This record gives sequence, C-alpha cells and structure tokens, in this order.
Amino acid sequence: MKLPIVLGLAAALTLGSAQDTQKPGQPPTPDPRKGKYGYRDKGGEFVIAPQFDYAGEFSEGLAVVGLGKFPATRWGYINLQGQVVIPAQFDGAHDFSEGMAAVGVGGKLGYIDRAGKLAVPPQFDEAQKFIGGRARVRIIKSGYGYINRAGEFVVPLQP
Repeated sequence: MKLPIVLGLAAALTLGSAQDTQKPGQPPTPDPRKGKYGYRDKGGEFVIAPQFDYAGEFSEGLAVVGLGKFPATRWGYINLQGQVVIPAQFDGAHDFSEGMAAVGVGGKLGYIDRAGKLAVPPQFDEAQKFIGGRARVRIIKSGYGYINRAGEFVVPLQP
C-alpha cells in the first residue's frame, strides 16, 4: 500500500521540477501564443512579446529567431531584451558556441561571429558547434574534418 504513495510523491516531485526548469537569472524561454513565439520569464509573464514565427533557446545571450513561414523563413538573432542584433537574413541558423554560430547562405553553411560578421565563408554541407576551439564540418563529396575559428582545417577532410 505504501508503494503507490511513494510513487505518487516521486511523480509529483518529478513533475514539479520539470515545470520549474528556469532558475533565477536564466534567460527567458520561448513560448508560442496565437501563432507567434515570444519569451516568458520564470513566473510565466511574457518579457519578449510574441512576434516571431519561430524561436530558439538563448545561448551566449542570443537566441535564434525565424521570420516568415516555411519555406520562406529567414533567420536572425535577438538579445535578452528582445532587440534584433543580427537581422533575419540567413537561410538557417544554429545556436552560438564559443562566439560562433553556423548559418545557412545559398544552400551551404558557414559561421558568423557575435557581431553577425561572416567569419568562415559558407562552404559546408554540415556544420556543428565549436567545442574546444574546433568544429566538425562536412562536405558531402569529400568527407568530415575539423576547422578552427578562422576556418582553417586542423583535421583534414576524410571520407
């Protein structure tokens, strides 16, 4: 008889902690409202009004946002105050990691810095986040390799 009570308490504790994932000082989280995304604080209040067609989590103080319905979506970045800091100009965009983010331009991926400047020209078919100063990239016909933040191969492409 005690087992269901223990399980019930465990489930309640698990549900409570899952809903309260944002700790004080953490960035707001995306939340859809009437077909647009905005960002809510821990208390559930919108701190960035719903205005984006798509919205990602914050990383390094910036969040990926999409404007326009698929397949015409253009991607850019906002800061914690909801201000567009990198205009929605990319075909695709990924989270920032070590000050760089992979973005799509003309069917290829390259990397921008936090100012939105293209740091590594679009040339890859796949581009992962930077970890330890290196990012894994792929060119379909040539294979996988690793580049540094300057776009130089530190591990050459290999099939």
